[in-house]
Amino acid sequence: MLATGSDFRVLGTVEWTVDGRPAAIGRRRERLLLGLLLVELGRPLPMDRLSDLLSDEDERPRPRADLYVDVCRLRASLRQGGGDGCVQLVRSGSTYTLTGDRQLVDLHRFTDLVGQAQRATAPQEVSRLASLALAEWRGGVLEDVASDRIRHGVGAAFEELHLTAQLMHVAAEFDLGNYWPLAAELARLTEDHPQHETLLAFRAATLYACGRRADALNLLSSARARMTAQLGLDLTRELKDLQDAILRDDPVHPRMFRRGALGTV
Repeated sequence: MLATGSDFRVLGTVEWTVDGRPAAIGRRRERLLLGLLLVELGRPLPMDRLSDLLSDEDERPRPRADLYVDVCRLRASLRQGGGDGCVQLVRSGSTYTLTGDRQLVDLHRFTDLVGQAQRATAPQEVSRLASLALAEWRGGVLEDVASDRIRHGVGAAFEELHLTAQLMHVAAEFDLGNYWPLAAELARLTEDHPQHETLLAFRAATLYACGRRADALNLLSSARARMTAQLGLDLTRELKDLQDAILRDDPVHPRMFRRGALGTV
């Protein structure tokens, strides 16, 4: 059986479907092993590294004999479900490599789409590609099978890329003038990332563009009070310039708050 309809997911939960139907992977350790190999698709993973990642947080790395058992069980699951027709688990020396088409894995579809969005220039295309990328994101990498230690070590860079995709979508939608739906999106994003000043700036600018001048000024005033109380700091120059422009009823443009290296406050 050739699993031409295979789809592998590691964002949120580790899943494998064939022609839309769930395929059995095995126990949590086999699912974690498959997830780790899918994250590093096409790249060799040293056995010692795999043994460490497959160990629980309070355990020492398991012996290689345990890894061999896990690999055998995973290979059997792939063979039984037809997955060995689209991915191959290869051993070379002291490494294992899972090979296959990147487009079979949600994480790699996500990263490829983000890369395409970063290279696009027209706001419509940036928004479209970023939206497609964000649709692949159902949660953090290996969320249902990995410990906090592993999720942070393996998934931190992808979490940052997820935020990058969100910011690209926000910027493109602002450039397109889609302020009202963007205001709702930014309300959710600033709740998830309350210290991120670029999101804060976009939210204030979007509220202002929607005719909600008082709400935009209240948002910036609250941010200033929080920064002073928590950090002993004032608003950044970019946020002050944005606040001043709103107070003067001047037009605002994202270039006003993209001048510096905006990040978190």
